[in-house]
Amino acid sequence: MKGKLIVFEGPEGCGKTTKVKMAFDFLKRKNKKVVFLREPGGIKISEQIRKIILDTQNKNMCNITELFLYEAARAQLVHEKIKPLLEKGYIILMDRFYLATVVYQGYGRGINRNIISYLNNLAVDGIKPDLTIIYDVSRKEAIKRMKNRKKKDRIEMENERFHDRIRHGYLKEGKLIKAKIIMTDGKSVEEIFNVTKKILLRVI
Repeated sequence: MKGKLIVFEGPEGCGKTTKVKMAFDFLKRKNKKVVFLREPGGIKISEQIRKIILDTQNKNMCNITELFLYEAARAQLVHEKIKPLLEKGYIILMDRFYLATVVYQGYGRGINRNIISYLNNLAVDGIKPDLTIIYDVSRKEAIKRMKNRKKKDRIEMENERFHDRIRHGYLKEGKLIKAKIIMTDGKSVEEIFNVTKKILLRVI
């Protein structure tokens, strides 16, 4: 593959999506061939699946159904967008990728790790990130930030114990895969992005 796949991860309220968009604008100004994609989503089929996953009306969705939906959205995105773009030499900035499933469905839902690994491997078809950046945030700070959101989705509305497990999962898995972990508490958006830029420039 000629291109680069850079993944941005983190628990709810970490400011991840804002940083991905800033990174996209930054690389565009540097005349890089760059694309921004999100999970679940990024293409028509996967965006339709996203609506089902995040719909607050779907309270009865079982954990295995949720897992399969995430993997289906991922498989389609890899097939339709990620692989072709990497082959064309694009830098792809991902708002979440398969680490999110390890954390949310593994640590969060308690699904067997072997099942998740098997489905992740099937969905990504050999694609691995060149860089993973995890934005960490304390639950106290995350709750404060989330208060500004007018509408919460089905995942954001989960209980505190669930979100505690998510943060723990990201920190533990991040160390295992040697991801770059950036603590966001007490820092401005500009300070956090300056750290992000330095990390990005080592890879691209």
